[in-house]
Amino acid sequence: MGVVETVVELLYYLALILGSVMILAIIVSVVITVIVALLLAYSFKTGNVLFPNLMISGLMFFDSPVKTIFRTFGVGEGKIDRIGINLKNRAICPAFRKTPFNRRAIFVPQCLRSVRCPAALSPEGIMCKDCGACNISEARKKAQTLGYKFFIVPGSSFIVRMIRQYQPEAIIGVGCLCEVREGLDMMHRSKIPAMGVIMDRAGCVSTTLNWDKLYDVMSLSEVPLDGGNKQETTGTDTSAEKSTTPQ
Repeated sequence: MGVVETVVELLYYLALILGSVMILAIIVSVVITVIVALLLAYSFKTGNVLFPNLMISGLMFFDSPVKTIFRTFGVGEGKIDRIGINLKNRAICPAFRKTPFNRRAIFVPQCLRSVRCPAALSPEGIMCKDCGACNISEARKKAQTLGYKFFIVPGSSFIVRMIRQYQPEAIIGVGCLCEVREGLDMMHRSKIPAMGVIMDRAGCVSTTLNWDKLYDVMSLSEVPLDGGNKQETTGTDTSAEKSTTPQ
């Protein structure tokens, strides 16, 4: 009986310790959730951002509880996601700016193409033929002149494969609200500086983008443009290169 009683007593104390740890973890989670919610509310009201790194981590790990709090006050998830993306862009911008252009990559979704797009799928993504039916050709040329690798994305798994293959040190991702949010979280976990640009209208076809926003992000740099950077040909069908001016 002595051994049994000792085991029972040990199990009792173990249960107390585990219970205390769980209660402490719940309390800490609630406190962090409330702090993040208050910081977000302050950002909504003033437009100023306090402790962006804390807010980014809080939104990543306590996304659902924070959104539950704001839904109670009638704030939609989309607004919270937009604030989160802006915070992540602001926090990561210094590291992004320090990355040379020729060590960056841009990923744009294929839904930005014209419905009349003649481009075909390849292992390097959709290969632009510079037909001028959409703005992708112009964006690609500007990006590649700076030194970027430029990809027209056929699917999310393609992005992971291209990152593994080319190992860019910084990324610009274009997409709908959900895609940009998930992509920035993935890059944050992978420790790759990434800037997100949200499309004006989402969907499967005929989506729209404020291209000037993309160009503004594309040009961010603290590193002088090296005149020796080679223009990349990724995402381009060089055999069908034309001089047509994009619309």
